Amino acid sequence: MRRSTLLVAAMGLSLIGLTRPAATEALEDWQLSYGGFTTAADVRPHNGLPQDRGDILAALSGESPDWAEALTVYTWGRNFPWRDMTHSLGRFADNYNGAMPGVLPASVAHWDDASFAVAPVFSALAGTGAFYQRPDAARIAFVEGATLATIVNWTRFELVMSRSKALAETPNWALTNGSPKNWNEIFAFHWGPEGQHSVHAALDAVPGGAEVNAALYSALAEGQPHLLEERWAEAEAAQVEQLLHAGALHLFHAAILAAASAPDEAARLIAVMQARGLWLAAAEAVLTLTPEEAETIEAALEGSGDAALLSFAVESVETALAQLEGV
Repeated sequence: MRRSTLLVAAMGLSLIGLTRPAATEALEDWQLSYGGFTTAADVRPHNGLPQDRGDILAALSGESPDWAEALTVYTWGRNFPWRDMTHSLGRFADNYNGAMPGVLPASVAHWDDASFAVAPVFSALAGTGAFYQRPDAARIAFVEGATLATIVNWTRFELVMSRSKALAETPNWALTNGSPKNWNEIFAFHWGPEGQHSVHAALDAVPGGAEVNAALYSALAEGQPHLLEERWAEAEAAQVEQLLHAGALHLFHAAILAAASAPDEAARLIAVMQARGLWLAAAEAVLTLTPEEAETIEAALEGSGDAALLSFAVESVETALAQLEGV
């Protein structure tokens, strides 16, 4: 039995969140739990962030989309108050804390821009640039995909932060701001409030996605005791990294497959726009695993989508997924 489990059994420390409570044990009011993972740190504010995405999409869902409301929530945030500010999807996408070169190195190199994920969303919300005179449904599809991609990339950021704090010359194991806290934030962002508005719900809706969710929560649960014992969970962190890639690829695959099989140009445009939004997260996986496939994918997504190339782009994503399974 691990030392942390012995301590909890002997001293009843589960009430301050040092380990996962037993199935019959009531959760503390600050704890989140799903799929076998229970938070050991209070990450309720972080769990509210995907509600911003829900609010953005709700603002755009009526007959007359409220673009100004959506732009306000994207830029300034609403549901993630943290420390002295309200965090937002836009704030993160704009090279949050200058960290993107270390979090998404392949993507930053590919676009030669650490803030590559923010300008296209502002353009889609404002109807400018590539989105000028595009149908509302196409702009909304891009925002839907791009905001989801931003949350995927935020979970990647938390994994990098958890690792860096654990492996620092002076490690930080605090449940308030240390490695275990960032580990818990991966779950908080991915799951979303009551499983809504975030990567969890989106993956549940696509083939293979539910399996990725289950494997991710299992890896997080298996790794957490190591962090609570103040040692880095190297094997579990590698699994989490690969599963975050897998989630991004499954979401992107579903969108690009829909584009390739669209019955008409209007439907293809909407699917292509959603895929272009999701590419902002899937690109890191493709560029890491099968960089030679990126050119085909991006050519297929040009403009309103190249019908002749989209089927080849589907195969390119499937090649990346196959490569991932072999890692």
